[in-house]
Parts: sequence; C-alpha cells; structure tokens
Amino acid sequence: MAERISARVVVTGEGALLPAYRERVNELLDEDYSGTYRELHTADRLEYDVRGRGGVPFPPFVKASEEFPELEIAVRWENPAIGERGAADIQAGRLKEQATSEVSVESDVEIDIRAGGDGTIVLAVASRERSDGEWIGYALTASQHGFFRIRSEVGAVVLSASDGVAAEWAERWRVAADDVTYRELEPREPIDAQLLGELDRLAADFASGWIWFSAAGPDETAVERHRYELYSLKVNDANLRAERLRRMMQPELGGYAYSSVGDAGARVVALVARHWLGESRE
Repeated sequence: MAERISARVVVTGEGALLPAYRERVNELLDEDYSGTYRELHTADRLEYDVRGRGGVPFPPFVKASEEFPELEIAVRWENPAIGERGAADIQAGRLKEQATSEVSVESDVEIDIRAGGDGTIVLAVASRERSDGEWIGYALTASQHGFFRIRSEVGAVVLSASDGVAAEWAERWRVAADDVTYRELEPREPIDAQLLGELDRLAADFASGWIWFSAAGPDETAVERHRYELYSLKVNDANLRAERLRRMMQPELGGYAYSSVGDAGARVVALVARHWLGESRE
C-alpha cells in the first residue's frame, strides 16, 4: 500500500547526547515502526524523514526521550490523504504541545458519522461509488466494524457485509421495496483480491484520520486518552479522534454529527443503518 503519513522529526539539545539518542530511537524504529525512515543528521542536530501508514509516528521518539530528558524533539507531519497537517513538541517522554490544521484535499470518499453525547460512535460510514450502481465502504460502531458492498439489481439492491475486516462476505440482504431477504452466507464468499485492496485502503485512510482504537499500545493512544478524560468522553473499542469530534462535528439530538454525503451516498448510509446496524435478519 502507498505510504500516507510523512513527518519531519528534529532533535536538538546537548550535542554529546545526540549519538546515544540516535542509537536508541533507531532501535525502536526498527523494532516497532512499520514505515520507513531516512536520516538527515548534521553535526548539531538529528533530523529524520519518516513515512508510513496509520498514525503519526510519535511512540519511538517519545519513548526514547524518556531516557534523554534534556533533548527537545520537534515533529512536523502531514497526511494529504485526509487533508490534515500538524506539529508537536516532545520532551522527557511527554508530548508537550500538539496542534493540527486542515489542508485542502480532493477525495471521492463520502463520510457520515453519528455519535452520542459522550462521543460513543453510533455509526460511522466511509463509502464511495465504485461503478454505476455499485458502492463500497467501511462501517463501524463503538464495538463492531466491517466492509460492505451495495449492488443494484432489477427492482432491488443487494447489501453484502464482512465480519470485521475478514477477506470474505459473511452476510447478505436483498432489498426490494419493503421486501427484505436476509441470508447468512455458508460457506462465506471470498472477496475479490482487487476489491479487497480497495476496501483495505478506504478503511485505512478513514481510520487514520478519524478513528483510534483502545487496543493499540499505551504510547500510541496516550494523547487521545488524555483528551477523552479532559473532555469527559467515554473510551470504547473504537473511538473518534477527539479533535476531529470537537472541530468538525456539529451538535445534533444530544450527540454529534458530521456528513459529506450527497443524495446517493445518503441512501447508502440509510441502507447500512437500517440493515447492518439494525441487524435485520428477516
């Protein structure tokens, strides 16, 4: 998959400590980071060009800074896939300061999110039209998620859904007006490799910008957990990024909402909400 996050990390401070910090952080990057990095060091500072998928690569630099509290680490990052850039300062194993901003980005992915007053995700859907009459997407709540595909047939639409992000369709609804037929697929149907790649990319891009998972390591989730405590939000298995919730979502019916969908996308969200979320097994 293509790399999404790009970050420039600059480490300054007492020059005698820089070689030891470099050795430690390189060890952590090689062990824990799935992306790539280049070293652009000079005599008086360390500089890293880091690229990868998922979240900003704070953890290795934060962890190494615990052992070198005198050094200051400045991180500047950008994720063009979701139209976001940010900056953070790290010292003594702590994120001292962090800020994010939006950048212009074009995308054919439409997003619709509903959350409760405590931030709990009721339904989040990222989808796009793949071809005429066919939509694909990724849907999740605070405790479940899955890929989906919607295809038009004569007089009906067919919704297929996976169990989590498994590479196979697990259930299917055929909706013709008010006549709904549900079927649990046995055996399950493999998802075509090309389609699976598209679904994986769509889900990964959406999650990297909007979602954090409580199962991730404490270093990776420390900032979001702190913000959730600060804003009195509830931590679930899957959670909205706090700054996205506060800056981009609007109060609605005692909760929060965000939507970039058009008319066709709204019909897709309605189908997912009524059947996948509503778990209609007729």
